[in-house]
Amino acid sequence: MRGEGRTRYALVPLVAVVLAYLNSFQGVFQLDDYNVIVFNPAVHSWSAFGQDWFQGIRPLLKLTYTLNWTSPAGTFGFHAFNLAVHLTNTLLVFNLTAYFFREGREALPAKTVYMTACLTALIFGLHPIQTEAVTYISGRSASLMSMFYLGSLAAYVKGTRENRPVCLYLLSPLFFLLAVATKETGITLPFAIVLWEAAGGRRAGFKRTFRNQSVHWILLGVLAAAVLAHPRYRMFLLYSLNLRGFQENLLGQINGAAHLLSHVVMPGRLNIDPGTLLPVGWFSVESLTLVCIAALAAVGIWKKRSWLFFGTAWFLLHMMVINVLIPRIDSVSDRHFYQASWGIFLIAGAAGEWFLLRFYGSSRWFIVMVAGVSILLGGYTVARNYVYKSEIALWEDTARKSPQNPRAYNNLGYAYSLKGRKADARDAYRHALEIDPAFEHARNNLKMLDRQ
Repeated sequence: MRGEGRTRYALVPLVAVVLAYLNSFQGVFQLDDYNVIVFNPAVHSWSAFGQDWFQGIRPLLKLTYTLNWTSPAGTFGFHAFNLAVHLTNTLLVFNLTAYFFREGREALPAKTVYMTACLTALIFGLHPIQTEAVTYISGRSASLMSMFYLGSLAAYVKGTRENRPVCLYLLSPLFFLLAVATKETGITLPFAIVLWEAAGGRRAGFKRTFRNQSVHWILLGVLAAAVLAHPRYRMFLLYSLNLRGFQENLLGQINGAAHLLSHVVMPGRLNIDPGTLLPVGWFSVESLTLVCIAALAAVGIWKKRSWLFFGTAWFLLHMMVINVLIPRIDSVSDRHFYQASWGIFLIAGAAGEWFLLRFYGSSRWFIVMVAGVSILLGGYTVARNYVYKSEIALWEDTARKSPQNPRAYNNLGYAYSLKGRKADARDAYRHALEIDPAFEHARNNLKMLDRQ
C-alpha cells in the first residue's frame, strides 16, 4: 500500500473526531477544574509555577494549565489543547495498530492492515467514553499522559523495526519520562513494552530485546526512587494505601472495571460521578466479566491470535494492576478508561474487519461500516459534549443517572445557587440529606443558603 493510501485511511478518524468535538468548545469549567486550575494560584503565572514545580506533583500537567491560563484564549484554549492531544492519540493508535498487524506475527496485507487500523482509531477517537478525558478540561491528565505513553511505545517500535538507536535510547525514554511527569501511572510503560514484544514483536533474541529495553528499566528504577523520595508523592501514596485493604480494593476495582466496560456497550450511561461503587462478591456478574476478559487472553494464546491476547492484556494492565496495588479514592471514572481503551477497541477493530472479509469481502462494505460507526458514536459524543455546557446541565444529568448519589445533588444544589435559583438549590440540598443525613457538605451548603 502506497503512502497516500495510508494517509487516506488515517485521515478518516481524524476528520471524524474534529467534527464530533466541535461543540466541546462551549464547555465550561467543571468539578475538579476549580481545584486544579481556577482556584489554584500555582498555575496562574509562570513565576508561581516556577516556585511550585518541585514541591508539587505532576509538573508537566501543571505546565500545560499555566500555558492555557496565561493565554488570552480563555476556555477556548483549554479545549483546543485537549482536542489536539486527543487527535494526536488517535493518530498514534492508528500507527501502532498498523505496526501491530503489518509487522507482527500475524502479518496481514497492507490494505487489510490500514482498514483495521482505521476502524480501531475511529472507535478510539469517537467513542463518547473518551469525552471525560477531552471535553472535561482537567480530564487531560489521562489523555496527555497517554499521548507521551503511546509516543514512547511508538518510538520504541520504530527503533526496533528500523534499527534507530536515537528512537530506542533517547526519544522513547524521554517520552516515558514526560508521561510520568504528567501522571504517575505512566510508570507502567516498561511492562507495556514487554507485552508488545510478547504479543506482536518479532523474535529478536533475549539479549537484543534486553538491550533495546535497558534504558527504560533503568529509568523505571530512577523514577520509582524519585517518586518515593518526593514528600507530596509519598504522602499521597501512604494515604492511598490506607484507604482500604487489598481484598476490598480488588473487589471494588473489579466492580469499577466492569462498570466502565458497560459504558463501552451502553454509552448512554456515561456519568461523571456515579457515586461510590461497593466491592462485589467473587461470584458476581462483575467478577465473571473480568474472568471472561482473562479467558479471552488465554484463548488468544491458545489459538495464536496475538491481537486477542494483546488487547485483553493491555486492558488488564492499565485498568487493574496499578489500581489494585494502589487504591484510588473513587473506584471508577470514565477518564481512567482512556489509556486502557486501546486494547478493547483494537479487538473491536480487528473483529469488525474480520467480519467484513469473512462475509462480504468488499471494501464498499468497509465504507458502510465506517459511516455507521461515525454516525452512531459521533452522535453520542456530540450529545455528551452538550452536557458539559454548564454546571447545571452536568449535574442534572448526573443526578438523573445516579439518584442515590448525595454528592450529585449537593453539586447540583451549588450550581443552582450560583445562578440564583435558591428554591431549586434548597430542594437539591435537602434531597442529598435525605439520601445521606450525615453528609456535612450538603448540610453546610443548606445553612449558608438560608442565611442569604
